[in-house]
Formats: sequence, C-alpha cells, structure tokens
Amino acid sequence: MQAVSSSPEVGDLTLAAAAEQLGVHYMTAYRYVRTGRMLATKRGGQWWVADDDLAAVIAEGTGARRREPGGQGVDRALPVQSFTERLIAGDTAGCWDIIEDELSAGAVPRQVHEQLLRFALIHVGEAWRGGDLTVADEHRATSTAYRLMGQLGPRFRHRGRRRGTIVIGAFAGDFHALPSAMLADCLSDRRFEVIDLGANTPTESFVAVALESDDLIGVGLCAVVDSIIAQAVQQASAIRAALPATHLVVGGPAIAASAASFYDIVDEVSQDTEHACSAFEKAADAMKAATAT
Repeated sequence: MQAVSSSPEVGDLTLAAAAEQLGVHYMTAYRYVRTGRMLATKRGGQWWVADDDLAAVIAEGTGARRREPGGQGVDRALPVQSFTERLIAGDTAGCWDIIEDELSAGAVPRQVHEQLLRFALIHVGEAWRGGDLTVADEHRATSTAYRLMGQLGPRFRHRGRRRGTIVIGAFAGDFHALPSAMLADCLSDRRFEVIDLGANTPTESFVAVALESDDLIGVGLCAVVDSIIAQAVQQASAIRAALPATHLVVGGPAIAASAASFYDIVDEVSQDTEHACSAFEKAADAMKAATAT
C-alpha cells in the first residue's frame, strides 16, 4: 500500500478497473492492496493502480485465470507455509483470506483441500509429533480447520442428479473426524450423496446406515491412529460379512503401513483422497453398467 498523493499518473487504473482486469471482485482487489500483494496509491479518496504494478500481480499469478475444462483449476503453487502459520495461530479470517485469494486466482475447492488444507494439517501433525507444537496448538489448528471447512463446504455441492450414496466415517477407536469430512466434500464435488458418520464409528452404525441408504455405492473407513489397526481389521471383516456386495474402501495414514492386512477383506486400500474418490467412481460406473445389461 502506498502513500496518499494528489493526482493520478497517466495510465493509472482505478482499483475497480484493476479488479476487472484481474477478473476478481473489487473487495478481493482491495484485499490485495491491504495485504501488500498489489501496490496502489490513494488520491482524492480513490485507489489507483499503476500499469506496471498490475502487470506484476498478473505475472506472479495472483490475478484470476480461466479454469481448465472439467473444473481442474489452474496449476499453481499454493501458499502452504503462510496458511499453516495462520492455522496454528487460530486466525480463521486470515486463513479464509488466503483461500478466497486462491479461489479468485483460479484454484478450485478441491485444490484448496488437497494442496493447501491437507498439507497444512500434515505439517501441524509432524510439528506436534516432533515437539515443536503443543497439544493446545494442535487443537487450535484443528478447530480452525473445521471452521474453514464449514465455510468452504457449500462450494463442493452441485445441483443435479446424484451418482449414488456413499457412507463414510472413521474406524471405531479413532477420534479424528477431519479426514472423512474432507473426503465427504471431495465426493460431493463428484456428485455423490455422502453420509459422513464422523469419528469413532462402530460397526453397527456403518451397517445400519448403509442398509437404509438408497442407491448405495459403497462404504469408506479411515484410520489415523496406528494403535487401532488390529481392531480396524476386525471391524472391516465384520462390515464385509454384513455387507458382502457393498464396495468397501479403507484408507488413511495408519492404513498405509498395514495395507496388506486389508487386501483380502476390502475392495480397495486407498493411498489418498483422490485414490478413494476414483475407487468409488469406478464402483459407481460398474454398478451402472451392470444395471444397464
């Protein structure tokens, strides 16, 4: 942000005109000025942006870009470090400013989940395990992430016909609800009806909800805590026995190291959110093909 001056220079643009050139809302352009991402000068009660300063913003990728076909979003590096710092500080507004900036710059909600929020939470977890963050820090970051997901969630919902229902949740004994919540958003983005049972979900709940669901595609279970793997294998076996024809997918950080234990029980052991979504999409396509024949 620059000092107040008396009159605009030749070629300067009003902030409204600069916002139009960037393809963003006026308030987004003003936030660029307020946070120092775009230089501007205030003259006569109005903000002015020099051509060179606007060109610098566009060159560094801050301005909006057209999204690729299929809603893939632009290929750009998201500011994980600054986002993580604000997440740890519990700065919900600051985190949301970054999210809005990235969405305005052409990122899609899925990219925010996978390349910003997920990476930030991984960094928080590693820092906590390494002793660089306290339990209070980790809890503050997690609660902030929940609030941000609540704000971002509606952007994953689309009008139109659903592709089927998926029931997801964390294994019994695992009290981490964020992974399944993030997966729920990403599956909703792919037009599935999702029932997220959250953390510490018993076998009976998975089975009961699955049996009651219309157009059931599959069930997904997540584990973050390594200590529950033995009982997770038992729970997956029980769900398989109760729902023999249902596509069963398991995943999460704790599952990766013990994947072989699940191979003979489930249909897919996912490596990440993208893998899980693809697994359910294939299951939906297979069910559709089977119904058509």
